[in-house]
Amino acid sequence: MALTPQQVEQLKEIETSSPNPLEAPAPEGQNTWVDLTRATTQGLTFGFADEIEAGVRAALDSDADYAEVVAEVRNQINNYREREPLAAFSAEIAGSVLPVIAAQFIPGLGQVATAGRVAKLASGISKIKSPVAKAALISGGQGTLYGAGTGEGGIAERAKSATIAGSLSAVGGAALQKVAPRITAKATELIKRGVPVTPGQAVRGSGVIGDTLATVEEKVASTVPILGDAIKGAFDRARVGFNRSTVEEALGPIGVKVPKGKEGADLMRLGEDKIDQAYASVLKNMKIKKVMPFFEGVIKVTNNVYDDIKDDIFERAEKIIFRAFDEGGGELSGRAVKKVQSLLRKDIFALRKTAHSNESAGRAADAMQDILAVFSHQLAKENPKLARRLMDVDKAYGNFEIVRNAAIRRKVDPNFTPGDLLAASAKGDPTRRKSQFSKGAARMQPTARLAQDVIGRTIPDSGTAGRNLIAGGIGYGSVMEPIIGASVLGGGSAAYSRLGVPLTRGAVNLAGRAMKQAVPVAAAQISQADAQEKVRQMLARALSGR
Repeated sequence: MALTPQQVEQLKEIETSSPNPLEAPAPEGQNTWVDLTRATTQGLTFGFADEIEAGVRAALDSDADYAEVVAEVRNQINNYREREPLAAFSAEIAGSVLPVIAAQFIPGLGQVATAGRVAKLASGISKIKSPVAKAALISGGQGTLYGAGTGEGGIAERAKSATIAGSLSAVGGAALQKVAPRITAKATELIKRGVPVTPGQAVRGSGVIGDTLATVEEKVASTVPILGDAIKGAFDRARVGFNRSTVEEALGPIGVKVPKGKEGADLMRLGEDKIDQAYASVLKNMKIKKVMPFFEGVIKVTNNVYDDIKDDIFERAEKIIFRAFDEGGGELSGRAVKKVQSLLRKDIFALRKTAHSNESAGRAADAMQDILAVFSHQLAKENPKLARRLMDVDKAYGNFEIVRNAAIRRKVDPNFTPGDLLAASAKGDPTRRKSQFSKGAARMQPTARLAQDVIGRTIPDSGTAGRNLIAGGIGYGSVMEPIIGASVLGGGSAAYSRLGVPLTRGAVNLAGRAMKQAVPVAAAQISQADAQEKVRQMLARALSGR
């Protein structure tokens, strides 16, 4: 049907008066960069940027009226939200996340700059054990503050907005606590020790996304070519870092810092050399002039052991200690002291190696350990100035023996796992029934358990079968185009390179924190009058568990 001339004129008028909304210019007096800055500042200041701007402008311009400036700024902010809702909302979230980004580089700054810190100080949140309850309280506090900042009108209106935003934000914060990834406290401890944990290892156990990433890493490492090799390489570097950190901790009592690049046999050799040097340094200046305390100590030890090993224990003590006194003319000095220490330790080590198949050997090892304690006590008593140093060396030696036994468990791979260290810690517990290990207090056990929880329980296999399957048609030939596949795998490989791992790890952590920081912003946006009924319905469903 043909249009009349009058209808054609009406259509032309509509076209000229209603421009394309996608190409619509900003209202007069507004600037896109100014709008972005205002939106970002709103997020940074929990919705109080409009009041702050109005206060500054009114202070600088005597002709400006604060109420009029506030109304003008709010109108421009609302116009921007209506014109570019995605950009405005994204900018506010970015502003709220800025303290988190700053905290990546300046520890503590993010906490000071957020309402979460205020909530902790005001309510004693640190005493709350439940992570979900903590997240709800922090997010609720932020949402309340943001709701008050974005609310308009008098105290009653702002209080209403703050209550709604705070309630919704608390629910959202609690939910995201179970979902959003974050670097765990255990992973943070390992990172501080120089262990380059992977992104998945860093966020394992932090939430649904964190656990999923950890699982994906392990599966990809054993099935996907190129990217899998990169992830497996990152796993290996984490384990090497764990080995270096563990040796450094073991040798900590004598102040040894392990240089980078040491691993495997070289790492064990370094530890042995440092222990020998430390003993040589302290023992060469020590002397023992009294033999009777040793004799009395040995008699006391043998009187408390089973009859079947009494003679054996006394003969071992006589061969190692009393013969050395005879050779030294009734005293021990320098080299002789070191020799006795070394022989006692070797004897104990040899007995413990056969303890699993010879029960009496285990009891004999315990008795000789007591005799070594008698020797060390008398040595410290006659050389009080060097006693503390000797105790430190003895402690380092005991720690390193656990580490060395863990390394021995690896027959092919030169680097031990947290599981190897746990097994060595249990085996090295000299107490009956392994009581120290059962309490979690055996030598090197806390470190082993920490690493076991973070860097995993298994070593990914080579993945030959899975990779052949992918190469045979599931991956490259049919599903993935070569160029796309190379881009994805290449980019992923870079993320798991030596330089990429800490950056990717930080990005994953930042993404999780950004998700949480977005909750108060979103809660405040929908807490306005036109969304209050929707908020009530959502809260009712959340609280009723539906």
